[in-house]
Amino acid sequence: MFYLAMFFLLFGVPSIVMAQSHFYSLSLFASNEYTDNLYLSKTNKKDDFVSNLGVLFSATRATRVSSLNFSYSLSRSFYWSQNKNDSFRHNLSLNYNKKISRKLSFNTNTTYYRTEEPIEPDSNIFEDRQGERRPYYRINSSANISYEYWKNSFIKTGASINYLQNEDPTVEDSRIYSEFISISRDVVKYFSELRFSATQREFETTPSVETWQISFSQGYKIAHNKSLSLNISLDKTQDKAPQGEDYKTYSTDLNYNWSPTKKDNYHFSIGYFWKVSDEKGKDEDGIKFSIAYTKRFKLTSYSLTGSGGYRYQYGEAQNLGFTKYYNLSFSVTRKLSKRMSGSTNLFYRWEDNGTLSKHTYGASLNLNRTLTKKLTASLSYSYREVKSDDPADEYKVNSIFLKINYMFWQGKEFPWF
Repeated sequence: MFYLAMFFLLFGVPSIVMAQSHFYSLSLFASNEYTDNLYLSKTNKKDDFVSNLGVLFSATRATRVSSLNFSYSLSRSFYWSQNKNDSFRHNLSLNYNKKISRKLSFNTNTTYYRTEEPIEPDSNIFEDRQGERRPYYRINSSANISYEYWKNSFIKTGASINYLQNEDPTVEDSRIYSEFISISRDVVKYFSELRFSATQREFETTPSVETWQISFSQGYKIAHNKSLSLNISLDKTQDKAPQGEDYKTYSTDLNYNWSPTKKDNYHFSIGYFWKVSDEKGKDEDGIKFSIAYTKRFKLTSYSLTGSGGYRYQYGEAQNLGFTKYYNLSFSVTRKLSKRMSGSTNLFYRWEDNGTLSKHTYGASLNLNRTLTKKLTASLSYSYREVKSDDPADEYKVNSIFLKINYMFWQGKEFPWF
């Protein structure tokens, strides 16, 4: 975390002082959760109350050439019955953009969290942590530089790291490093992009895995708010283990994007992938897709998102490798009154890593209430169920969550400036 602190001191503070618009806040929060299956077990269910007390600092600022969004929370969890699980939780988010010159820009994103919760805050992490609640932390950090060599045409390069560290010695730690370079061209109604990337995955106990990818997309602007594009890609994956599987993955998909109004957005893609393994009998293929639909009315908004195809599950506390999956989520948000809003969410996920398949179902309800100008409260309920070829992976869990947040300070400048 040292380099993050140095980045904030060197770039964040000077920019904040010189900012044209900025806002800061400091909040205290308290929450209480009841869960009927603390360790996500099918046969050994234990219920418990979990209280969490903490503080949250957030800052946003913007100048003519840069912008910064930063938040950090520190809290302590207390388990009423299973107090061996008591732990400190950290959550940090940083986004920084800077226009270095008229054609050159820089962007960086970082998220960091430390928690003992079995379901990770990152929705892109599929695997749950069953059994004892042991703390772990994850850092996701990326940075890229973009150069506009022609109108709306860019050369980009960047790198990212995904760092997972577990206090449980039986759970695999991982480091995932990625680098990319791309060139895009936009000419009247046509646009294209060529991209090269490399990913290295290193683990605590098992040999590393590397993937190289080349992809190309060609698109056509049907209208100013509507486009169609065709993407093709080739991945080559090498497992450094003596008995590891090496394979190539070919994929192609057709994408459609349309934004008829500021309140309506449509995205849909459909395609196919082929995995060709160096080992006989391990070839795979399937359909890949993605969907994103958002519809907003005066008081209500609807959202449907999903994706499917293949993914590389190499950094999710279990080294599962190439995995086929489908993932769908539907949510509704409604403003119930001037001070109250509610939302509901449904999701379904299917995974198959070649050894076993798993189905995950979930639903949640949430109510938010503004009590005073500085005091807010929320009440939520969630249900989650997993069905798997391996009975040890199966479980059901119900949780009720109450949270109160008090913003005791907010302003456009620090008191000590």
